[in-house]
Amino acid sequence: MEYEPIKRLFGKFIQNHSLFRKTFYKLLGLLFLREWYVKRTIRKMKFKRDAPVRILDAGAGFGQYSYYCIKKYPRAFILGLEINSDHVESGNRFFQSAGIDHVLFKTEDITQIAYKNEFDLILSIDTMEHIEHDDLVFRNFSRALKPGGRLIISTPSLYRKHRKDGAFVGEHFREGYTVPDLRQKLDRADIEIEQLTRTYGFWGDIAWRMGIRNTIKIMNHSFIGKIIGPLYLMLCFPIVWIFMVLDFIWPNRQGTGLVCTAVKGHS
Repeated sequence: MEYEPIKRLFGKFIQNHSLFRKTFYKLLGLLFLREWYVKRTIRKMKFKRDAPVRILDAGAGFGQYSYYCIKKYPRAFILGLEINSDHVESGNRFFQSAGIDHVLFKTEDITQIAYKNEFDLILSIDTMEHIEHDDLVFRNFSRALKPGGRLIISTPSLYRKHRKDGAFVGEHFREGYTVPDLRQKLDRADIEIEQLTRTYGFWGDIAWRMGIRNTIKIMNHSFIGKIIGPLYLMLCFPIVWIFMVLDFIWPNRQGTGLVCTAVKGHS
């Protein structure tokens, strides 16, 4: 029960097809509750639509957040960093084919970046749990941000009300963060948490397990499972969607995910 084989499958499918990729982005935005939270957080940024902001998408993956940002801020420059060269190549091809010349993907390790006072916003979406030297990365982010620049982080929370998904956690270096731990690490990097939202609470956790978790289990089981899995998801999605909406509109006191906005100090 792992993400990576499914990611590779979809990566090959959308690699050379602009229309497929845009449709894939829409599906991700519909199916994944974390995208709802992250995009809402991006919408709260106080940049004007025509502002020439500079955005770093650190761990850009398939590029769905870079695409969302460039649609929201058409004059922005967005640099997407990825260690997966296939994602970098297909991402650059997609944005070039879409006529967007101010989004650039590069193969680069965020533990080794050396940008300084360059970005108004950094996105770190489901990345930090994969990185051993997270303190180093937070310092890199701080150095790369302009004074007063924002950092948006989405990461698993160490809070667990249910049995751990060991196979999923096996793809992570750490299971997640507690709020005090994340706050302390960011403080050491001169980045202060401005807003924090707990995601995947009671309803979101049910939605995740009924929808994405079970679908991935089915798809990883066999070749037939790769056909049955999407059919299963289509059948149960109306109920899953209701649970996702409840999680999104209902403030969670606890949850298995965290989305936070942090700001770099002016010192």
